[in-house]
Amino acid sequence: MLACNQLLGDLPRASVILLTTCTSESMKPLAKRAYEDLKGRVLEYLISEDATIESIAAILNQCNASRGFDICLDGLLGIGFESPIRGSLKNLIEATNEYTEIGLRASVDMPSGLTGSSESISFCADFTYATGIVKALHVSGMSNLGRVHLIDLGFFDTSAKSEEKVAVEHAKAAKLIQSAEFFLSDRVLDPVRRLRPANVDKRTFGHLFIIGGSAYMPGALLMAVQAAVRSGAGLVTAFAPASIASSLAARVPEAMWIPWPESSNGTLDPRANGLLMERIGRATALLIGPGMGSDRNTEMIAQEVIKRVDLPIVCDADALNNRALELVLKRSTRSGPVVLTPHMGEFMRIAKLDREEVFTESLLHYSQSNKVITVLKGPITQICDGHKVWYNSFGGPVLSRGGSGDMLAGLIGGFIAQNNNEVTESVLQAVVLHGQAAEYLAREQGQVTVQTTQVLNFLSIVLRGG
Repeated sequence: MLACNQLLGDLPRASVILLTTCTSESMKPLAKRAYEDLKGRVLEYLISEDATIESIAAILNQCNASRGFDICLDGLLGIGFESPIRGSLKNLIEATNEYTEIGLRASVDMPSGLTGSSESISFCADFTYATGIVKALHVSGMSNLGRVHLIDLGFFDTSAKSEEKVAVEHAKAAKLIQSAEFFLSDRVLDPVRRLRPANVDKRTFGHLFIIGGSAYMPGALLMAVQAAVRSGAGLVTAFAPASIASSLAARVPEAMWIPWPESSNGTLDPRANGLLMERIGRATALLIGPGMGSDRNTEMIAQEVIKRVDLPIVCDADALNNRALELVLKRSTRSGPVVLTPHMGEFMRIAKLDREEVFTESLLHYSQSNKVITVLKGPITQICDGHKVWYNSFGGPVLSRGGSGDMLAGLIGGFIAQNNNEVTESVLQAVVLHGQAAEYLAREQGQVTVQTTQVLNFLSIVLRGG
């Protein structure tokens, strides 16, 4: 109702229909005050306790007058609601979900009815405007969130360095989240936006090694390298199959390219591992996997890298094989962290899960037991270091195209190379930057007729604050 008041203030000629499930006498003081302010300015319908889906749909049709509704604002339930949805509330949510003539659906805080249960009925939002407190969600419920926009009302600081300073008491009072789960805001990028010191050279900002590519998938490596050189890393060296190295070097001359001998099927030959090991002392981080191909040869290379390289390592795409990942637990305690960047299908494979099992607990358990940082890519990307889970809602459908993950891997590797003592923070920064750049692209050129690599053109705009 507060949102309706604001809407009518901005658009005084707008027609607003208010569907309520209670009388003003049973409203809390703030809601009652907002309701009183709306009187005479909206068309109001009280949904009775015995209302059916059909009767509610009839009300919507009566109000529609063949014009349709531009927007539906969902503010039925507060953020502390936990009980199952029943009766007229359930029917109102279902009727609204099924009604086709609504242009945009938006929820305040959380979609009404959305809980940690996969069985719950909830409002299907296109956008959720969250005020900083987020319920623990079953992965099957995340689609009902739509695109999440965090509205910072000062409940807590969402910067990467101070996630642990969340207003835990507020969260506990609302009975919403475990203290280990957080949504990310763009304030994680504040350290990256700071002016760089003057007395520096290219070595100051790290040196990322990238191993990937194959004769039949050169593009994935190319996009990872393009993103890495845009990440701010001082130096990037790419190890690519010899047959494509020179052509890729012409596309990204800012990187150094090392031709790697190939096997008969166009993938990297593990017998040439010496090319990497004789140079590894120059690197500050390593990314392996983009476009590398999946066969016994590349599997052996990934195993050798995890076993012998003590730097922070990012494993993406074809480097996400179980034989190699089993070696992470055998790494020295002095070795840098290993970051995995699976999408849902890859995570289900490496974690040996069924889809319905994939939930925050599964991600926490896998990351903790395997001593890795997991970046589970999806509409809402989840980042887990084994102790905490961060949710990133930036990005949207414009990233649902080939190459988005390769660019994210390059950004993650580049950020870690610059700050390899703060790997988790670097990962969070790369994920948010990638997502925000995608949103800028979508606003500028739409979500459909764009190329994946166009996201890179908006990285600097994000860091300049738009």
